[in-house]
Amino acid sequence: MSEKPLLVVRPSRDQDAFLNLLDRAAVPYRHIPIMEIQPVAKEGGEYPMVADLIDRLDQFDQGIFISANAAEMGLPMIAEHWPKLPESIEFFAVGPQTAQLFTEYGYPVCCPTLIPNTEGLLEELPQLQHLEGQSVIIFRGGQGRQTLGDELIKRGASVVYCELYQRLIQMEKLTEAQASIATAGCLVVHSGELLQALDIPSDKHIPLVVPSARIAQLAQQLGYQQIQIAENALPVSMFDAVMKLRGGEENLGDAQ
Repeated sequence: MSEKPLLVVRPSRDQDAFLNLLDRAAVPYRHIPIMEIQPVAKEGGEYPMVADLIDRLDQFDQGIFISANAAEMGLPMIAEHWPKLPESIEFFAVGPQTAQLFTEYGYPVCCPTLIPNTEGLLEELPQLQHLEGQSVIIFRGGQGRQTLGDELIKRGASVVYCELYQRLIQMEKLTEAQASIATAGCLVVHSGELLQALDIPSDKHIPLVVPSARIAQLAQQLGYQQIQIAENALPVSMFDAVMKLRGGEENLGDAQ
């Protein structure tokens, strides 16, 4: 792959482990965050519903955090409302990066280790296989995928969503990113929603890194022709996929 900079379009984070790995490896990149993560505001109309669900946390058997953003926003609210965590609830995280955020609060949490995503939650964890009569609360951003909730319902659970944030496409940044594809050596996209926002590529031959076969299939439908699938969406896995495209292998360890 050429030494043209990567183009990364994921939302901004205070500590972005993926970008840190690129910095450490001296890989040139441009980060144009085309999506903003906007927490539910206390003065907003959705907040009373969120607060009510957290007040009723002791009525749920399982609480599932579908992203690091959900944990970053939901766990402080839980700690504020529940000085002592209800004994009735068991927490689950979509992967180790999200699970790591629970350590600050001392909350026990389970997560998939082989497949750190929604599919891993459904396949790996025995506690989520048979859920007759169980009540599940899923902490996530608004308008997220329904795959997890739909499957849990099939397994017998009643499911409630706690919508902690919205994902908003920033049109000015989107236009900038679309224009930058022409000068990028590789495009790195962490979600199907980001890929769909970018729309049909102006350069179908630009190398593309994605975190799953599901998103790769979407990329093929949009016309991308050179797609590198990472093992998962964890920072080190996405970094390794970038390095494969660059013609080298590099492993900097488990950078969560």
